[in-house]
Amino acid sequence: MNIVAHQLLSYQIPDIQLGNVLGEVVRGKDYQNYPQSIATGILLHRHIDSFTDSHPIVKETTSIFHKSYGKFAPIITDVIYDYFLIKNWHLFYEEDFEQFKNSCYDLVQSTELLFPKKLNTILKSLIEDDWFEKYSTYEGIEWTLHHLTKKSKFNQSIADMGNSIKEIYLQEKKIERHFLDFFPQLQSYCKKFIIKLMPEYEVLILQNHTHRL
Repeated sequence: MNIVAHQLLSYQIPDIQLGNVLGEVVRGKDYQNYPQSIATGILLHRHIDSFTDSHPIVKETTSIFHKSYGKFAPIITDVIYDYFLIKNWHLFYEEDFEQFKNSCYDLVQSTELLFPKKLNTILKSLIEDDWFEKYSTYEGIEWTLHHLTKKSKFNQSIADMGNSIKEIYLQEKKIERHFLDFFPQLQSYCKKFIIKLMPEYEVLILQNHTHRL
């Protein structure tokens, strides 16, 4: 899953949200260098990725892009699942998407000193280029995948992932159904994972305005 989903699945608990962002760069046992609540967010990030990557529904989506993009096909799936999350936002969250986006951006900006320099560069682009908004349109998805291709150190050996927008358009109904079948399972998994590690957050999570299909 991509950054919008990671933030939604942090259930508006700031330390979990911050840890989930740090999960992009914190490796191995380095999560132990952080307070437990932030460390839980880092571990949640890893578990979201592993649950997603191993799920048969997600693999079915990824197979659509595998012939043309090989091992980079999961990147396309991650990005397009954020598109379908935003498209179906009302099914999963009561707060307006624009409000949610701004609250995430505010949190990142108010805590930027906590992030390593490499991550700060990424987060600066996140806000300046308004990634959350880009993930809400086909044009933004195409832009994102094109730039991910350009940034990849393997870009000489893969086709421009931005071109996958044609296949996404043709297979939209199928991919959207995949997403809608998969995401509630991921929500349930994340709730249980956080509560297991941080039982004191159970009330916050259960009060959080999320929905299940």
